[in-house]
Amino acid sequence: GPPLCPPCHARRAHLCDTCGDPIGLQVPHLTHRGQHWHPLPGCFRCAPCGRPLLGRPFLPRGGQIFCSPRCAQGSPKSPRGAPQRRSWAGAAPAGEGALGG
Repeated sequence: GPPLCPPCHARRAHLCDTCGDPIGLQVPHLTHRGQHWHPLPGCFRCAPCGRPLLGRPFLPRGGQIFCSPRCAQGSPKSPRGAPQRRSWAGAAPAGEGALGG
């Protein structure tokens, strides 16, 4: 595509569903059903226990990912101190402002 200035590029970037930071358009990343993660152990990890899931099977549930049925039991919660999910298919969740334009 055409070259983009940094602000326009940032508006088109996906946001990591764990850390909330932008993922560059041409940067490798993990995706599953409209969710996106940096390919880092700290980002692609089990929601309750934090176990890295790179190269391992995972269970998606309620917008989060889990390492096992045991971790997936109960109501999904964000890990303590982690930012709330900021993207779903590149858009801000309902009730939050979009990143522009």
